[in-house]
Amino acid sequence: MKVKIREAAVFLIIAIAVLFLFPQSILSETHYTLSNLVETSESCLDCHEGLDNSLAGSPHALSTETGLKSALAVGCISCHDGWQNHLEDPSRENIAVVEDSTLLVQSRVCGRCHMSPHQAAMVTTDPHAGSGLGCLSCHGIHNNPNVMLVEDDNGNYCKSCHQAVAAEFKLRSAHPLGSLNINCTDCHNIGDIRNQQLKVGFDRSCQSCHPEYSGPFLYEHSVTYTHLVNGGGCIECHQPHGSPNDRLLNQPGSGLCLQCHSVPPGHRVNHAGFAANLNCVECHSEIHGSYDNSLFLDPDLNMKFVADCYASGCHGDIR
Repeated sequence: MKVKIREAAVFLIIAIAVLFLFPQSILSETHYTLSNLVETSESCLDCHEGLDNSLAGSPHALSTETGLKSALAVGCISCHDGWQNHLEDPSRENIAVVEDSTLLVQSRVCGRCHMSPHQAAMVTTDPHAGSGLGCLSCHGIHNNPNVMLVEDDNGNYCKSCHQAVAAEFKLRSAHPLGSLNINCTDCHNIGDIRNQQLKVGFDRSCQSCHPEYSGPFLYEHSVTYTHLVNGGGCIECHQPHGSPNDRLLNQPGSGLCLQCHSVPPGHRVNHAGFAANLNCVECHSEIHGSYDNSLFLDPDLNMKFVADCYASGCHGDIR
């Protein structure tokens, strides 16, 4: 209940900020009747013949007298300001072309109809706004058959800007973005007002596909949980996009474990130093958490090597 109240409060604050920043787009924008929209759109199409076809089948399909094509009545003048002067004196200089406008102007125009959490985030908390990207940086209005009018219907349009990240998906161990088994938006929720970069609670994104590693376990590996506030958890050990190492690991072999753990002296000397030649995960395979031992040892460890570690009685206290 407290979480829902907190989320509602955050959205209310964002909504007030949008009202403050863009009052004209919400409070005082001219409203047109269906007849106004249809009549003026027909006038526009006298010169821009066939341009209505570029919107057909999309949420911005032009409305007609026989009915609406979308939830709201849409006409050319819904987005293109300055149309009154343009009808009298057709010139590119006296008509608003939204894609050539600034971020704030784009937000105002789109905000006349779109007041979703995503729209509010894009003019407040979203890092894309700080980079000078507007609505039309990712969405195309005319001649766009894609769902949600995004630039790429498979959800991977992010690659056009994030090329360094896109290259990581070509490494030897990578999430299957290239085969379209996953999309960028499966992990990055760009409509989330609270946390656009998913720094807090990143594990939740991973666990939606990898629930077997999420626990709860009787014996938990603390690194999975203790660093969540700093954006850690799964990504303390794994590269989320791709890695040159197996299993998306940040480092190969035992290098990852040795960042936090030293090798116990007994591993180097007991059994003629046999364990010193093994990678940590050869024995400690339950590194995400274990249901039966605090050292995250492989349940089948007694069948891996010649010696039965558990049956010998020497290591019975670790189970």
